[in-house]
Amino acid sequence: MWIATWCLGFVLFSCPNCLYVCVGRAAAQNITSCDPQVTKSKPQNLTVTNVTSRSITVTWLAPKDGEDGITNYNLYYSYDNNTYAKLLTYTHIYTIVDLKPFTEYQVHVVAKCGNHIKSESSDTIMQYTDVDGPGPPIIINATCVPGTNGTSIFLQWTKPQLFYRSVDEYIIYVSYDTDFVKKLNYSLPKDSNNLNHFQYVVQNLTGNTMYELKINGVTNSYLGKDVIEGKASEPRSVYLHKDCDNDSTLKNNHNLIENTKSLLIGLCCVLGLLFIVAVVLFWQCHPVCRVYFHAAYYYLEDPPFVSHTVPTLPNSDWWKHKQESHVVTVDGFAKHVANLHVDGDIGFSKEYEIIQEESMNFDFSTESSQLPENKTKNRYLNIVPYDHSRVKLHINNMPGSHSDYINANYIDGFEKANAYIGTQGPLPSTIIDFWQMMWEQHVHVIVMITNLVERGRRKCDLYWPNEGIETYGFIQVKLLKEELMAMYTVRTFQVHHTRAKKKKNMPLGRTIYQYHYTNWPDHGTPDHPLPILSFVDKSAGANPPDAGPIVVHCSAGVGRTGTYIVLDTMLKQIKSEKEVNIFDFLKHIRQQRNFLVQTEEQYIFIHDALLEAINCMYSSINRKTLASYLQTDLNDCKITSFASDFEKHYKMITSFVPQEYLLLSANKPFNRNKNRSQEFVPVENSRVHLTPKPGIEGSDYINASWIIGFKRLGEFIVTQHPLQNTVLDFWQMLWDHNAQTVVILTDMSEDTESLVKFWPVDSDTTLDSDNFKVKSVQEDKIGDDYETRDLVIQSVQDDFMLPVRLIHSKYSVRELSSLIKLLEIVQMWHLEYQNGPIVVVDKFGGTEAAIFCCLTTIGKQLQHENVGDISLYAKLYHNQRPGIWKDIENYLLLYRALELMSGGSCFNVLPSSSITSINNVANGSHNSLTLPNGNALSPNKQNGVLISQS
Repeated sequence: MWIATWCLGFVLFSCPNCLYVCVGRAAAQNITSCDPQVTKSKPQNLTVTNVTSRSITVTWLAPKDGEDGITNYNLYYSYDNNTYAKLLTYTHIYTIVDLKPFTEYQVHVVAKCGNHIKSESSDTIMQYTDVDGPGPPIIINATCVPGTNGTSIFLQWTKPQLFYRSVDEYIIYVSYDTDFVKKLNYSLPKDSNNLNHFQYVVQNLTGNTMYELKINGVTNSYLGKDVIEGKASEPRSVYLHKDCDNDSTLKNNHNLIENTKSLLIGLCCVLGLLFIVAVVLFWQCHPVCRVYFHAAYYYLEDPPFVSHTVPTLPNSDWWKHKQESHVVTVDGFAKHVANLHVDGDIGFSKEYEIIQEESMNFDFSTESSQLPENKTKNRYLNIVPYDHSRVKLHINNMPGSHSDYINANYIDGFEKANAYIGTQGPLPSTIIDFWQMMWEQHVHVIVMITNLVERGRRKCDLYWPNEGIETYGFIQVKLLKEELMAMYTVRTFQVHHTRAKKKKNMPLGRTIYQYHYTNWPDHGTPDHPLPILSFVDKSAGANPPDAGPIVVHCSAGVGRTGTYIVLDTMLKQIKSEKEVNIFDFLKHIRQQRNFLVQTEEQYIFIHDALLEAINCMYSSINRKTLASYLQTDLNDCKITSFASDFEKHYKMITSFVPQEYLLLSANKPFNRNKNRSQEFVPVENSRVHLTPKPGIEGSDYINASWIIGFKRLGEFIVTQHPLQNTVLDFWQMLWDHNAQTVVILTDMSEDTESLVKFWPVDSDTTLDSDNFKVKSVQEDKIGDDYETRDLVIQSVQDDFMLPVRLIHSKYSVRELSSLIKLLEIVQMWHLEYQNGPIVVVDKFGGTEAAIFCCLTTIGKQLQHENVGDISLYAKLYHNQRPGIWKDIENYLLLYRALELMSGGSCFNVLPSSSITSINNVANGSHNSLTLPNGNALSPNKQNGVLISQS
């Protein structure tokens, strides 16, 4: 034993690090890391244990499946447009400090562990902080009361400018010398909320004494029974004497003041009259003067782009002074983002923390925002513009304008200083200023990334005309057009200055486009980056080269606004330099407007979105190029190259694989028998919900998914052909969601036993539910290829009826000419019923239905935008209902259909045999593919998706 001990001591003495290696390995064996395939359940029992006016203490318990592998907790708290996060380790209690009094905060906790695994979010709790004491009242009058022999003081004051919830009481402190203090409580009546002035008579005082008076406001606690006393007013001194009511000095002073007032008023009237006469004479005698004034009157007719007045920082050319350590090439960006995601996004947290800390150390002036006349022009107290980069308005000639202030800053872009203006959502009092800025800055594009009201809170005020013409100050705005899309709306305005003199052969005013993104969730980021990337591309691309800055605003003008600006700038840098530098660019523009990219979540979203853009390389196909898209003029290329490139693109489109928690409802035991196939089931964030039946588990489930369209987020519902046990669920879905058009793409002859008729076969038969019954009205045919059935769903409680039309095609969707005709038939019928979605049915709710929805959407996009962005919608559809693009053949069919829809004459260049050959190549067969015209297929077409190599 002693020999073993001696040997161990010798080893440790010779190699002290061995002890740490041994201990570390032993400890590592006891640590269980998160399984990257399993998502932790949510932290439990999030509870508020203590609340003050400026802090909230919360506690929580570990997830049900334990704390194994959890490295930290992220605590999120938010209010209004502000969201904050705290990274916490090894604790289940935290006190959030530096909060605003009487403000509702939303708090939730997420557990994190390695490999970019997050738990589900805990339940969100809503908690108000308590009120704080009000600010100091302002004493406006404190005088001796006549007729009281100098024993009373008349006191008058105004409500504090700052208070929380209400001022419920005032305390008056009366003192003289240092000993005597009299405390008087002045309780307010219940209906005093709108009162701003108060008065009180302090009685039973001693004459010939100098008194000092102070007033404190008091607010009752919102969360308890305490009363909270606020700050004291400035003291006022009053000397009481018995003859204060007969003081001849006061009377004489009063008479002197009144006489002086009368003399000054008379003198001002005389001077004003003389000035008017002088101006009229000067005007008549000097024609040059008239010309000068006339020019000034029309100074905004065609405002010069005065770049010398636009502030720039010394490093506005930030792209030339980039830190090499933060520049990432396009080829290395995927690895860079993956490294930042490791260990629960710890890399992102560290980078964002550096940016936050540097921003806190900025010492830029914001004095203009704090001037009394400007404070009310700020939507949020803490979001104000830096003076050195703020946009300044012209003061002259604008009605009611006495300030050059607007809450807006110039922000740099890629290789362009002051490429953007970041601003807040206009307030009612700043709408005139907003449109003045549009005119003076030569703005042609406004990007709006907020809704007017979100989660019941006003985020932005309506600053444009809903219809017709509105005039804001001197700026007249006419709504020319409003186009509503699924994710955003484009409004076209004609804007001109009402006092502008029209130039010969020049248009009056200019056109301004407003791109309004309507689907960015409050306090979060979009579900998928593709729609945002498309929105950024279209909105930024609409700005002419010679135009002024793009104006970008959300609510506060920092979070979503900053995210948009970083995305657009980085996309330009990727295109020009084949590199990305998010970190340095965000640090730079935070010197121009505070808080840009307001949360770590938005910072992460920027990286993920740019990675998606790099991976996808998706392109919108111009209609003019469609006729030659599948045609080739190269004779020496091989099908192997084409198949390899296209297969990469196809794999990118179908790369999303849902985790188990996204399939939770579809995989529950009591729902599995409602699915024809487990390969085609809805994911949680896009599944269609039914009205649940009390006490019946799974009664809200149906195998159906919401699918985005061109005009609406929920333009389609894709679902399987109903089973025997889900027929009533199908009609319940139509009833709940007001769906009046059903397209049936099922070949019912394929399986007559399971593919049942789910509608009443004749007018004498009904399908009966607890709340409704379904009746058949009539059957009809459109030619020999399409059958229609008209039915009604009638309520059993009242007279309400929902008409429904079933449209059944006899042809497969692969018969493209018949499919396109079906698209036209459905759209003609559905035009009358735009309130509800189109329900599309095939056997599994899969490929055939997805093709129908995608081509309907692409057809509308061709009509409105002259492009057909198949890649965008194909990927979105796969994310909403994974598995719908089963193979390359199905995906390539979309392009063949698009060729036909666009009026091209060469859609037959890839017949079915050619598509089969492509699949053979992907599977290892390297036979070359020759087109019917004798040419080989080109792998490097310069238009279309074939160059989209991931």
